[in-house]
Amino acid sequence: MSGRRRNSHFQCQQFTIEQSDCAMKVTTDASVFGAFVPVENAKTILDIGTGTGILSLFAAQRSLATIDAIEIEPNAAQQATLNAKNSPWPECINVITNDVRDYANQCPTRYDVIITNPPFFTESTQNPDTQKSLARHNAHFPLHDLLGVIQQLLATQGTAWILLPLEEANSCISRAANFGLTLKRHVLIRTSKQHSPHVAMISLEHQQIDNQNNAEVPTEIFTVYTQHPYLSDESAALFRDYYTKIKQA
Repeated sequence: MSGRRRNSHFQCQQFTIEQSDCAMKVTTDASVFGAFVPVENAKTILDIGTGTGILSLFAAQRSLATIDAIEIEPNAAQQATLNAKNSPWPECINVITNDVRDYANQCPTRYDVIITNPPFFTESTQNPDTQKSLARHNAHFPLHDLLGVIQQLLATQGTAWILLPLEEANSCISRAANFGLTLKRHVLIRTSKQHSPHVAMISLEHQQIDNQNNAEVPTEIFTVYTQHPYLSDESAALFRDYYTKIKQA
């Protein structure tokens, strides 16, 4: 799937993602993120800003976890609810219409894995479309609020995964220590070897008092295509259980 396509639905092998009522459609980056994050051993997963529900559905296919999917925008939450209901795992995904900051203050659960592709246009002009504004502008949900929620809701041995553009990812990494969090993995996504990375997948965990976890974390590179639309070997392996068609040169 190309991130440039904006179809009314996105078809996977085991489920369909309807997206006509969501401001933010399924993208290649989100698909990479959803398939990449390790969730196989998780018992509880929190998806912050679920949108269409894509991350929750990708996670449900690879785990036996209970998944709570939070979405503040009602139309997107309704779409995610229907996508979950029509999937093979309706009993595993619980879509909650709420601001995750309010949810965090009343939620007793601590999650093994937190996944989120948060708003990211920090400096851009406010979008007049309210749905897209909520989905894309972090004036509604700044990074320090996200890190605070992760600090509250992440289990002691849990891992939080965040998909962000490079500048915001670097800012998130630099602020993490203020919330008792430390970087575990740092993976840059690039379209092909001819392109520079444009987004980052970062994972954070709680700082452990009895563990030296302040060593420098190596930066990894994930390449989506050899040449569009032909997937790289690593992408093909990642998407083999999801995509209906795998194109390789």
